[in-house]
Amino acid sequence: MKDNSIHAFIYAIGGVIFLFLLHHLPVNQIFIDPFSEAIKNHDIMDIAFSKFRNHNDPSLFDSRIVIINSRITNREEVAKTIQFINRQQAAVIGVDLLFDTVYYNRQDTLLRDAFLACKQLVLGSTFAESLNKSESTLEFHSDSFFSKNTVQAYVNLGTNDGYSVRAFEPYHKINGIEQMAFAMQIATMYNPEISQISHLKAHTKEWINFKRLQPGEQNMRPPINSKHAVHYVMLQINDVLNDTTQFDSMYFKNKIVLIGFCGENENSLSMKDRYFTPLNEQYTGRSIPDMHGVIIHANILSMILDQDFIFDIPETIIYLLSIFIFFINYFVFKKMAPKDYFRSIPYIRVIQIIEFFALLGICLSLLLFGNIKLGFIFLTTTIIISYELYELYEHKLKSYPDTYIQMVRDWLERNSFTKRI
Repeated sequence: MKDNSIHAFIYAIGGVIFLFLLHHLPVNQIFIDPFSEAIKNHDIMDIAFSKFRNHNDPSLFDSRIVIINSRITNREEVAKTIQFINRQQAAVIGVDLLFDTVYYNRQDTLLRDAFLACKQLVLGSTFAESLNKSESTLEFHSDSFFSKNTVQAYVNLGTNDGYSVRAFEPYHKINGIEQMAFAMQIATMYNPEISQISHLKAHTKEWINFKRLQPGEQNMRPPINSKHAVHYVMLQINDVLNDTTQFDSMYFKNKIVLIGFCGENENSLSMKDRYFTPLNEQYTGRSIPDMHGVIIHANILSMILDQDFIFDIPETIIYLLSIFIFFINYFVFKKMAPKDYFRSIPYIRVIQIIEFFALLGICLSLLLFGNIKLGFIFLTTTIIISYELYELYEHKLKSYPDTYIQMVRDWLERNSFTKRI
């Protein structure tokens, strides 16, 4: 038993080292680890948020935020909308649109004057990251004709493939200057105490606690919003301007108003500036992105204002849990596969399946009830390859530590005998 514990520990340490190297290979490892490679663009959040959250909970409706669909951008419409909302004493206006070309016409002048008159305004911009990710430069931004004396903040989102969004970066250094993300800047202007939250750190990506679905009649269908849940007020820019009398003096007062693209009209399902999120009802084999960028920023805003963050389990704990799984499985495999391989292998696979679903249940529960994210893919890979590594260790590598264990025992016996004399 003592020898088995030593071997189980060596096997567990070796297994974790193998996984560490596997997950940090700078080359395509699909031929080594097809499971991990196949699911690397998926996440436990996709299942948890899409299938196990009650999206019709009335408490999810966020009355602090109003979204206005800019449709096909008309600068005069945007200018008049901002002027109206500013008169209504909105707390902050965020414009997720770029005005990088100047025509020096009447519309441009109206837009510039509207921006200058609004003291609580944030314009969107983007940054370009260098290959080594050590420095970034400003990429797309509104021309200085519009943005002079106006706050700009980056709208970049954390994506693995350019389409799936699960995270954002609260702070980022652009042209050597620390800047805030679009939603972070708006939240700080809305509530200055937000900047003091220690959880939101520079140069780290923050998971987005997605809870609120894409609004709009055109989105009340799978895989976007089949339950017709409404979590934000969304208005069409032409409806706002056609009849401003429908809004009383308190409608926009002290609220955050986001202006951005959510379709060419209220009946269109546009794919422009649209992304996959963990709220997509079809989280595998997806074909239709489920959320426009401005709604993602609204979700980030709601999360920040509620301080409803997702907390990552540290990597050190993940590695310790992986060691524990390897260690326990060593004794399980030792017990079940000493003689007949073909009779024992089905039972071993059943045990691995049970471990997988137990791990899935734990990860889902931690995420849904505690906002705690456990490294599901790493631990799942541990379970899946544990038997193959056990076979390799038992039949090919075990003799090497056996030799050293025997050498240590012989040395201890000699040393003990010398002391007795």
